[in-house]
Amino acid sequence: MIKVQNIIPNFSLLLVLIIINISSIPAYIKMIFAIFAITFIFPAGREIMFKSKLRKVRVALYTSIVFSFGLIFISSLMSFSIDEEIFAGFLLVFFFSSIGVFCYGIPASILAEVISTRYVKNRKLVSGLIHIGLGLFTVFFGLLSEDLEPGVFILPTICSAIFFLIDEFTRKNA
Repeated sequence: MIKVQNIIPNFSLLLVLIIINISSIPAYIKMIFAIFAITFIFPAGREIMFKSKLRKVRVALYTSIVFSFGLIFISSLMSFSIDEEIFAGFLLVFFFSSIGVFCYGIPASILAEVISTRYVKNRKLVSGLIHIGLGLFTVFFGLLSEDLEPGVFILPTICSAIFFLIDEFTRKNA
């Protein structure tokens, strides 16, 4: 049964999926964008996304910032030089990590929350395993792509662990 309040989100989703389909971006990026868009078909996904004053969006932003600072800090320690290129590097890392966290991390976290709420005693463990597992799932993008190395899964796995920790911290405070 089609409800009136679901027509606009579903029509918008259909348009987004059509735009994604006809674009010339690589197939694995199309799949990530499609997963993000399809998350909003289900009312449970929309409800989780918009509860607690957009908590998932805030967690995604915090994750991108923490990951970017951490990666730039570690790379600056290894190079033993601090110069003006660090700011440009931070912005570059922040931009690309934000794309991944917002388009892949939020739907993965919504899926983890939907599944883990069924396991009350082990909710944190199940949620953590799903977050880390879906972070490790990115190794398949490295195997399917000629441009990416299979070892590229390490950084998304770190991002997923950061996302999980910040998500759990904000859940306690919400």
